[in-house]
Formats: sequence, C-alpha cells, structure tokens
Amino acid sequence: MMKVIIPTDKNFNYNECKKMYEHYKPVLNDESSFDEVLKNTFFYAFYDNEVLSLCVYFFSDNGKLWVNGYGIRKNHLFNKECFKLALSWFNCDIWAKSVQKPAIFGIMSCGFRRYKDDLFVFRNNSKN
Repeated sequence: MMKVIIPTDKNFNYNECKKMYEHYKPVLNDESSFDEVLKNTFFYAFYDNEVLSLCVYFFSDNGKLWVNGYGIRKNHLFNKECFKLALSWFNCDIWAKSVQKPAIFGIMSCGFRRYKDDLFVFRNNSKN
C-alpha cells in the first residue's frame, strides 16, 4: 500500500529520509545538504507497506522545474509507480540530470527523453 508523506506531516521520519539521502548522495547530482533539500524543494517520501522506498524532490532553477530523487533497489515497479504519480502533480515540463545508468533507466521508463548528454526532459502537457 502506497503512502506519501511530506516534511510538514507529523509522521515525517526525518532521520530515515536523511539516512537514505546520505547513503545515495555520492551518486546523486546534488551538492546540497539534506536540510537544504527539505528547505528549498517540494519533497515527497513514498512508503510501500510502511517501508520507505522512494524520496523525490522538485525544485526550480533557471526557470525550469527539476526533479531528483533516491530510492531502495529491487523495488523498481513500486518506485516507478510513485515517480509517475509525482510527475503528474505538475503541469509543466520537468527536467532531470544524471549519468547513473539505473537512474537513467528509471526516468526514461517513466517518459523522460534524452535532451542532450546527461540532460533529460519529461514533456508534461507541452506541445514541444
């Protein structure tokens, strides 16, 4: 069963999300601290039967909406469902940057297309 929790929710598990962020940070395209991520993004934690599975965060930079995230391995189908749901919450193109093959596979399986090199775009209700 999917559950989505945001940082302002009383059930938000800061330590659990931060621990997972620190674990995956070496492969994330993000130099921010976890606290900076929470302060400057729209952050969503997805749980599969009460187990943290995926964290996704959206942020604006240079007039574009960007997405980044991290999640446990071997839960691809659930994480894909969660990620696609999060993408549907925004009515604009969404950008991502990655050189990590698992991340690229994940975002491309959700509808992102390579824009150039390590840049990807999800054309969300766009005519482009």
